[in-house]
Amino acid sequence: MSQPKFLNRLRAATPGTLLRACLLLLTALLCAHTLRAQTNDTATIRGQVLDPNRAAITQAKVLATNELTGFSREVETDGEGRYTIAGLPLTGKYKLSVTYSGFAPLRLTDIELRAGEAATFDVTLIPSCIDCGSEVTVYGTTGGVQSDTPQLGTRLDLQKIDNTPVFGRKITNLAQLNSAVRPARGTGDLFMNNFLFVANGGGRRQTSFTLDGSTDDDAWGRQTLFTNIPLSALQEFTVITNAASAEYGRTTGSVVNIVTKSGTNDLHAELITLYRPGELQARSPLALQKTVDRLGQVSGIVSGPVRRDRTHFLVGGEVNFQRRDSVITSPLARGAFTGDYQQALLFARFDHRINSRNSLTGRLNLDRFRDSNPADAVGGLNLPSAARTFRRRTYAAQASETTTFSGSLFNEARAEVLVASPITEFDPVNPSTQFVRPGISTEGESRSTKLINHQYQFADTLSLTRGSHFFKVGGDATFSTSGGNGTEFGSAFVLGQFTFNAARAGVSNPAVPTSALTLADVSRYQQSFGNASYNTREWLYSLFVQDNWRVRRDLTLNLGVRYERQTFTDDRNNFAPRVGLAYNLFGDARTVLRASYGIYYSEVRANTAASFTVGGPQGIFTFSAAPGQLGFPTSFAPIPAFPSGAVLPARDITIRPGQAAFYSQLGIDTSSLRGYPDRLLNPYTQQATAGFERELPGKWFLDVDYVYAHTVRIDRTLDLNAPSLFRPTLAQPTRSAAAADLTRPVRPVNNGFRRILVVVNQGSSIYNGMQLNLNKRLTSNFSLLASYTWSHTINTVEFDAPGGDRGDFNLGEQAERGDSLLDQRHRAVISGWYQLPFHFVLGGVETLASGRPFNVTTGVDTNGDGANTDRPFDFATGTFVGRDTGRGTPVYDTSLFLERDIAFGERAHLSLRAEGFNLFNHPNIVARSGTLAGFVNGAYVRPVTFGQGIGGINGVDPGREFQFQLRLRY
Repeated sequence: MSQPKFLNRLRAATPGTLLRACLLLLTALLCAHTLRAQTNDTATIRGQVLDPNRAAITQAKVLATNELTGFSREVETDGEGRYTIAGLPLTGKYKLSVTYSGFAPLRLTDIELRAGEAATFDVTLIPSCIDCGSEVTVYGTTGGVQSDTPQLGTRLDLQKIDNTPVFGRKITNLAQLNSAVRPARGTGDLFMNNFLFVANGGGRRQTSFTLDGSTDDDAWGRQTLFTNIPLSALQEFTVITNAASAEYGRTTGSVVNIVTKSGTNDLHAELITLYRPGELQARSPLALQKTVDRLGQVSGIVSGPVRRDRTHFLVGGEVNFQRRDSVITSPLARGAFTGDYQQALLFARFDHRINSRNSLTGRLNLDRFRDSNPADAVGGLNLPSAARTFRRRTYAAQASETTTFSGSLFNEARAEVLVASPITEFDPVNPSTQFVRPGISTEGESRSTKLINHQYQFADTLSLTRGSHFFKVGGDATFSTSGGNGTEFGSAFVLGQFTFNAARAGVSNPAVPTSALTLADVSRYQQSFGNASYNTREWLYSLFVQDNWRVRRDLTLNLGVRYERQTFTDDRNNFAPRVGLAYNLFGDARTVLRASYGIYYSEVRANTAASFTVGGPQGIFTFSAAPGQLGFPTSFAPIPAFPSGAVLPARDITIRPGQAAFYSQLGIDTSSLRGYPDRLLNPYTQQATAGFERELPGKWFLDVDYVYAHTVRIDRTLDLNAPSLFRPTLAQPTRSAAAADLTRPVRPVNNGFRRILVVVNQGSSIYNGMQLNLNKRLTSNFSLLASYTWSHTINTVEFDAPGGDRGDFNLGEQAERGDSLLDQRHRAVISGWYQLPFHFVLGGVETLASGRPFNVTTGVDTNGDGANTDRPFDFATGTFVGRDTGRGTPVYDTSLFLERDIAFGERAHLSLRAEGFNLFNHPNIVARSGTLAGFVNGAYVRPVTFGQGIGGINGVDPGREFQFQLRLRY
């Protein structure tokens, strides 16, 4: 697709020119005027003070005071009557007073602010007299419309979080309350400690996470929070679906901004115990028998002052013990296998006001968990001897310092250390040789992996207020080192694998134990050798400038540009311009028209390097032999080394773009490949939005927005040594692998290579969505958020999903254009709560969504290219069936809670709560079988399993479950 001319000019510039331009711009901004900072974990109050004749009042005193922490900051208005109070923590509500000699003072209370946003209070002071008062127009608080930004999203405050049923109290589940967010289950990895999701047609690795202003992204894998925190520690959770400001990056446009609580001048304590009984849950959809998912959880926080108005602390933790069954269908041992999941979270935050000018915040958190049956590794035909245990231990420490030099001179600097040791670890419970009996069982396991990730970040945010301009200038630098031994899930059978011949009577007879089989029953043996280690060191840094220009009292323009660099890729000219507007249509702060356009660059995850090293020509290779061939074992024990004199058949490898000279030394002529790229690039997205927000009577707020996102250069893996195009005929519906190999640019030979896979930037995606949100705010006994999104996502490859092969390489990207695997045309989420008599609260979440597509494949390697992604061929039209043409059934989920609060005096409360999830036990299937049974007698055979759901934790959402909670607060 063509790029804007100004972007082409930026991308054509040399790195040195770009760096000099950035430094010049940064210097000019720093020297231009007074500075102040606002980060996405604090808020700002600003405005203008006028007299009744609309003349500016200079040197009026404006004082903001936090009612809980005692924090206060006072400024004076400038020559235009303008003022700014930046860097305001979110915990607690604020009082605002505006005074000037000879005029009636203005005092406002119960002001609640939003993270990363500016609340505007335009004040008209009235001369002092009896019974006269000043006037104020308010924009941008939690009780009003957003008047100065086109940013879209869903903000969840403490009250909303407390009154939402959250499965397992995992904080990432909160993202589902925004209908533009969709679950990513079924597209790859599955972690018990996080809910994986996509937003606006992106991928599950394309959303950025910020925690208290610093990154919580995992540069190694980029799909979960680096360190989770207890739900009790949350102050605010915001899902941003278009991060319009240039301060946001490394995303396709969506950001989750998390702000934690801080201590106050009062001592607070909270203890929560949660239990999910397995006996009350329904049978999981599609399960052959009832299974148990039992959870016990204890969490709590303690907060208060170390020194009133100066130093506050908050310490919290959470411990989870879960036992979850999977179903073994092997005739050798039918029944349930119980896996154990254990997790411990620790969180501590300290806030210290050094003096009237300086404040210091520190945060420490820990997230450790282990899962003895990750993603149902044991289940189906896999017996308990094939079990592996997954472990992850992450730690984070953050320090931020804010300095107020004067009423308008403010700065915040942040430093953070993130350590994951390991970030991923898989260990066989009993390392042993694996035995595979087709259709009967898989026993034994020797694949393992242990990987680490260390990240170090420094960031600073500055701003400039000059007249009606509201600048932000900032940047960050992150160093990441990751790697270790093995790939993400472990790929090398270091102790070997025996596959038995299903045609032999003993192999297919479940009455015969595996121990009774002999080498004569084996059809093939394989064992892995080679280098399984890798390490990736990279820098990620950025600079940005953002100007929120208040052109008039009713119009704000948002102008920004961001530069990013990821040294893991070869992309050096990643400039991301942003432009937006917010127009107060009637001047009454009740209706805002908004629009935005921006470019966003995605981060390429560091564990892509494992494909180039572990999966490259110098990485792991697998020796394979049939009975009678050289190297075939003489017993059921692994062979000690690669057999001397044995021939290694042509194998599949993955290589990196832009390293032709290096690979030529290994005998790989990249010029013979089909379009070997000279660079690895960062995907980029163009996103545009247009819509409005309207305050309705009764504190109802309606916003309607159209969102368009077009992503190009999506990284995918393609075989650039693919064979020639093959079009099936009725006489020849398939081509053999041997015949296909004769047409490859580089002929496969022994000790050579067959499929030469390369990570290329050739994928694309287009998202069109209409997002509607109706929100009831600021009420003591009722709240409702109704979120609906109509959308359509079309792509040529699925973001972040396993594999990436085309149906046939030679047909190009256009032939792969089809619905996204996660495309849901309609998705509605209704959440809310209602205060009942006798201190009862009833609330819940209702989710309704269209069915998801599934891909239809032939079940055989039609063209002989070594990939089973072949789709059926339509002989009538002479074309292949498109991607993801199957369509599943709708998703319905009703989750409710009922809570009773019991007061013991003024400060102690005991709450009893019952929660039910998927109360109607609707089978919400996310994975379906789209595999045909081959081509027979001139037609594709559709088996009875075609279109049916695939059970298990990866293929279907949980059935009806209940959890009960006891909460003690002081």
